[in-house]
Amino acid sequence: MNRIHTTCCALTASALVLAGLLAVCVGQRTAANEAQASMVIAQDALTMMTAQTRSGEEAFFVLDNATASLMVYRLDISRDVLEPAAGLNLDEIFNNNGDNDGRRRRGNRR
Repeated sequence: MNRIHTTCCALTASALVLAGLLAVCVGQRTAANEAQASMVIAQDALTMMTAQTRSGEEAFFVLDNATASLMVYRLDISRDVLEPAAGLNLDEIFNNNGDNDGRRRRGNRR
């Protein structure tokens, strides 16, 4: 009986230690994936955001709430060039009945 009680206490203690380590690891991961609101500008019906897509290249996203469209522009920092990359009609995507995926491609795809 004494051995069983000692074993149960040891297992409970090790489970609590592992749960604590798991909580710390998950907390560190979620902190690394936090969004930075300083990169987002929202005013009236427009929301604009930049995000790095490749090394030396960023994308500029413009969401128009009035027309339910998303425009994506490619920003090549080294060449100082902004070019259209894609346009999406969000109404067609989210109200899709299987006919069309709502995508209009613009510009060259690399």
